Parts: sequence; C-alpha cells; structure tokens
Amino acid sequence: PACPTFFQSPSRSRRRDHPPLRKPVPAGTRPDIMATNTSSPPKCVALLTAGGLAPCLSSAVGYLIETYTKESPSTRIICYKSGYKGLLLGDSIEVTDKIRAQAATLQLHGGSPIGNSRVKLTNVKDCIKRGLVKEGEDPQKVAADQLVKDGVDVLHTIGGDDTNIAAAALADFLATNNYPLCVIGMPKTIDNDVVPIRQSLGAFTAAEQGARFFANVVSESTANPRMFIVHEVMGRDCGWLTAATAAEYQKYLRNHTLLPELFVDQERLGVHAVYVPEGNIDIEAE
Repeated sequence: PACPTFFQSPSRSRRRDHPPLRKPVPAGTRPDIMATNTSSPPKCVALLTAGGLAPCLSSAVGYLIETYTKESPSTRIICYKSGYKGLLLGDSIEVTDKIRAQAATLQLHGGSPIGNSRVKLTNVKDCIKRGLVKEGEDPQKVAADQLVKDGVDVLHTIGGDDTNIAAAALADFLATNNYPLCVIGMPKTIDNDVVPIRQSLGAFTAAEQGARFFANVVSESTANPRMFIVHEVMGRDCGWLTAATAAEYQKYLRNHTLLPELFVDQERLGVHAVYVPEGNIDIEAE
C-alpha cells in the first residue's frame, strides 16, 4: 500500500517544553471573557489580529464582538486593520450595530476579516522602513498614544508567540509610562506551543483539516499502488500539529463507512504513518 510519512518542517524559533493536550471545547460553549465583579465596564475596546494565519481568527473576532455586545452593550468596539500596522497608522474600523447583530457570521469564515501583519513594535528599524513611524520615534509610544487618542481602555491582541510577546512588551511600556490601558493577549497558533496554554486557538481545527486533506490524497492513491506519499505538516519545534494530524486521520478512518468486499478497508486506507521529528534525515539510508 501507499506509505505516507508525516514529518515536521524546520523552524527558526526556539525550543520549549509543551504541556499535555486537553480535549477541545465542545461547540457552542465559550469561556467568559468579561469580569463579573468590575465596578464599571470599559468604555472602548480594540481588537487586532497579527502573525501567521490560523483557522480561528475570524471566529475569535466574532466571539469577542458577540460577548461584549451581550455583556456590555454600551462598550464601543473598534478593530485595527492589519494588526500592529493599523495601530501605528491609526487605521481602524468602528463596529456598528449591524456588525454586532451579524457577528456570528464570522464563525462561518476563515482568515481574518480585519487583516494581519507581522509588524513588531520592538523592531524600530523595520517600522521606519515600512513608513509606519518616523525617524527618532518609538513605535511603542506611537502605539500607546494612538490607543489614548482612540479612547481605548482594553486592547485584545489575537496572535501567536511573537504577537503576545509584543503585547506583553506593550503592556510593560504602558504600565511603566503610566498609561491607563490594559492589554489582553489571546493565544492563537496552529502549532499549539504557547506555554502554559494547553490548547491554543486554531490548533485543533488545523489538525482536523490537515487530516481531511490527507484523506483525499490517500483516496486518490488507491488508483496507483506504487505511489509514495509524503505529507509535510508544519509545527515549529513542539511537533504537536504533526502528531495530532496523524491521530485525526486515524480517527477519521474509524468513523468512516467502508466496503471491505471491494478493498475499501482499513488495511488499504489505514496506511503506515511515520512521525519524523525535526532534524536532518538521510532519505537514502531510511
């Protein structure tokens, strides 16, 4: 039978320990994001998405808008376009009553409706090169001043490791310089490697969709018994996504309708899968 090899692509990031996986949150349930004993709700909150794509960005934006609308309808909501780039440029969109009423629509779409970028507030040279700040300006101060100008009390940053490191640095800058603002980082990454978060936003769906894609490839391989399949799955250093994708594929087979009498069976479709951790591999030797 065709023999796929799941292997993890190389990464530039540092290594880290990773906590065990927990079961995904059932559909229809969501954690509370509003404090229950606050003396007064925020007057204005801002959202931005940044970093690499993940299948949760649109949903996260939608859930935030829905929850604020339900729990604190008087709170104004704005979205900065293209992540930290939009924050530096003051480029934002107001969440209108119509958007609030139809925010659930975002659960049906991928990508990020408000756009992403990989701009880092701590990379001054890059911000100057992109024309986001002027020579001699501190991007963190420019961002902080823009938040004050927009009247933002709470900034929600939806992103992965780099995005939340930038969010933490911005929060430190705000606190050190007495800006009365709060930054809340939401861990988004298909790699599921943000410690101590046990399951980051987007990770489970990425594994599920990767398995579905692989199932289509395996089905086509039945027409060519000499086919050798290599299914590359990215995942930075922790390897979770590679292993989870393989596990989801096996789960798919167990729950799929088969026809053993015509060779549509576990033996043929449940092909050998090898998880290869990051490192140099001698294909000839293997």
